[in-house]
Amino acid sequence: MPVLRPILLILVIFLEESKSARILGIAGIPSYSHQLFYRPIWLELAKRGHHLTLLTTDPIEDVPNNIRQIDLHFSYQIRHVKHNITMKMQEYNLDYIKVWNSYGRMLEDIVENELNHPEVVTLINNETEKFDLLIMEYIPQVLSAFSVRFNCPYISIFSAEIGNFYHQALGNALHPVLYPETFLPQQINLNFQDRLISTFYHFYFFLDQIFYETFKEDRLVKRHFGDGYPPINKIIRNVSLVFVNSHPVFNVKPLGPGFVRIGGGLHMKKKQELPQVNEIKEFLDSASEGAIYFSLGTNVRRNHISEGFLKIAADVFKELPYKIIWKLDMDITEKSSNIKIFRWLPQQDVLRHKNVKLFITQCGAQSLEESILAEVPLLAIPYVSDQKMNARKISDRGLGIEIDKDTMTKEILKRSILEVIKNDSYRERVRETANLLLDEPMSSLEKAIWWTEYVIRHKGARHFWHPNIDLPLYQYLLLDVMGFVLIISVVSIYSLYKTLKFVTRLLCKWRKAKTEKQKNS
Repeated sequence: MPVLRPILLILVIFLEESKSARILGIAGIPSYSHQLFYRPIWLELAKRGHHLTLLTTDPIEDVPNNIRQIDLHFSYQIRHVKHNITMKMQEYNLDYIKVWNSYGRMLEDIVENELNHPEVVTLINNETEKFDLLIMEYIPQVLSAFSVRFNCPYISIFSAEIGNFYHQALGNALHPVLYPETFLPQQINLNFQDRLISTFYHFYFFLDQIFYETFKEDRLVKRHFGDGYPPINKIIRNVSLVFVNSHPVFNVKPLGPGFVRIGGGLHMKKKQELPQVNEIKEFLDSASEGAIYFSLGTNVRRNHISEGFLKIAADVFKELPYKIIWKLDMDITEKSSNIKIFRWLPQQDVLRHKNVKLFITQCGAQSLEESILAEVPLLAIPYVSDQKMNARKISDRGLGIEIDKDTMTKEILKRSILEVIKNDSYRERVRETANLLLDEPMSSLEKAIWWTEYVIRHKGARHFWHPNIDLPLYQYLLLDVMGFVLIISVVSIYSLYKTLKFVTRLLCKWRKAKTEKQKNS
């Protein structure tokens, strides 16, 4: 029996190793909140024995040996300094075409630099490198070319709801009135103007993607990967699954079986108390009347916030009986003793503290989930992107109140804070929503891992996609059918016109002949 033990041990190790896969993970958008959403997936896959190579803007510290990371942190400089995209998006406000074009230029610049990174170039040119699966953010789509380079299936993933143009590219025909674009604030009960705006942007971005963006991405693929690659709109249609950070509680959309909803707290950590000897805990513990947590997220920085906004907030906070714990990347001169500013905070742990009564937030997708699952009502002050949509959902569902930062006054802010804190209906509605989010047969992380390993086991999941997903545009839009019907209609009407004209002439001739005959007789 002792002789068999080493053999059995080697056999177990071999069998375990044979089940592990080599996975390439790409999360190249410089946004810390996005990276936090993907980390649980990377770490759980590594824990299950898979080998990961990660292209990330925020490398994970103290990773196991089966995770290799390529650091793309330099992309933050491109986003925040070179393009200053948050400021531009605020400046353009409701001019979504300008916002879209600015964001597109930034993404192109980022992906160009990331693909030129020496370690990424080495990875692309390494003829011996093999991967069983690619998991990548759904934008920029040019990176889906890695699936062709390594001849492996791929999963598309994003930390927020994805755009309608991507839904349509993969066969989810979304109506512009029932399912407006995610950057539009009004998502339900659209009036005529809302419907007009939604329809315009729906078709604008659909056509822009087909006739401009894909050609731009094809050029990038050719420049960095070489010749012989299919067009990008063909590559993205070979996706195996799409992981969407959404939940029917907030996003009711008709999704095909290739879309897997993983919303509902995937990135949430296990509940833990703040350390006993801790400045944050001491401050919150001392909040006998309660505390307000104020954070505008990782992408809204001090230089994006106007002096007027800061003054209004500071003036209101000092009049309140609550302690204010404020995440801000620099201190402010005029603040009262009930305000404490931190450059970084463990947001989930802060929100779970028993004394926190309100979360004032920019309303990013992760912040929204964290607040709801901590059962803390919200005061939404959206800045950019899908935050306006999320803020409107909060107010529509009674989870809190939405404030426009550009029209905010001291009176509006104070009244809104007191309304949400003193009216128990907001917290009760948040509690109900949290129960709905958590009432699932498996956790979001378990679901993501199960479907990831499903794709690995079956070497793809193309069977989930409609066989006619590659329909030419003219067929998808029924242009040939409508053209045929139009031609037949025109020919039929013209033939009917000619026939009636001919019959009329015959009748006229017959009547004329009959009249002349009667005169002659």
